[in-house]
Amino acid sequence: MSENRRKVALITGAGRGIGKATALVLASKGFDIAVHDIDGTTAAETASLIRQSGVDAESFAADVSNRDAMGAVVSAVEARFGAIDALVNNAGIASDRCPLEQVTEAMFQRSIGVHVAGTLWTTQAAIIGMKQRNAGSIVNLSSIQALVGWSEGATYNAAKGALIALSKGWAKEFAPWNIRVNVVAPGHTETEMTVRNDSAELRAAKAKTIPLGRYARPEEMGEAIAFLASDAASFVTGQVLSPNGGFVIT
Repeated sequence: MSENRRKVALITGAGRGIGKATALVLASKGFDIAVHDIDGTTAAETASLIRQSGVDAESFAADVSNRDAMGAVVSAVEARFGAIDALVNNAGIASDRCPLEQVTEAMFQRSIGVHVAGTLWTTQAAIIGMKQRNAGSIVNLSSIQALVGWSEGATYNAAKGALIALSKGWAKEFAPWNIRVNVVAPGHTETEMTVRNDSAELRAAKAKTIPLGRYARPEEMGEAIAFLASDAASFVTGQVLSPNGGFVIT
């Protein structure tokens, strides 16, 4: 394989929002892109947009909580592109937003299934090739909710907190193979999900609690993710980067 080839990034949940923005940012920084989403239509749209910029991209549709399905996606990506240099585990669903007494087993299983199991199954499949090449970067998407806690968000808090612990363990486990594992924990970001779940008035009120006075743009999260995925962060592993406009300052 040529050492001059473009690197390849697999991004889950890249049909929209932060995942889509990350795909576009990484494409602009020298990566070919494997675009995954549970929605094949939005994944194909993102891949098409990337190809229009002259970068190679392909779309893949599967439910991240399905181990066999994600194993098949990783195999298809490797067959198509040859290697996965960067894995961005971005796929996620909205918080439950209800009192603890109202949390159902289905809500818990779905949140853990998408965020935690989805990240685990995808990484489990991709790590084999990364170990063979003694190289790779994994970026897992947590949330500011894992850092500060969120009222009436039990299953989301649990899932996003688990990803931080999982990532720190993997950073130590995979370091002998020169594989880095880091976390991005986004603060309030203006995505389709936030617009759908929060009114303009609520978003404006939340923005006032952020020292920089606004929500992030998805592209700003994409830049943070791209940094950790790239060789610019070659000595960074086991870390949590939270672009949050100063909402959390420690």
